[in-house]
Amino acid sequence: MKLSNKAQQCQLLREKIDGLISADLYVVEELSILSEQLNTILSEPIQPEDDEEQYALFLKLNLDWLQSLMAKLTEDKDRVAASVLHLQKGIRARHSYGENN
Repeated sequence: MKLSNKAQQCQLLREKIDGLISADLYVVEELSILSEQLNTILSEPIQPEDDEEQYALFLKLNLDWLQSLMAKLTEDKDRVAASVLHLQKGIRARHSYGENN
């Protein structure tokens, strides 16, 4: 696949992923599918007719975007973990209150 086609497809997938994770709640399976599609495109070898410098810039752009995505997902994971911990503390407190009264 030519670099210009790869760039267009990757841009579309990045936009879909960005749109998906911009919501407070999103389907992780859908994120996984889109990420796998993006990985498949990015894993394809360079074509002989593609300019190596342009290909390197293309990969750098996607790497920068991926690092930003990972930061956002880590933030989401930490937020969910804090919420779960808060719920567990509440359950333990109610259980303890019930045993003592």
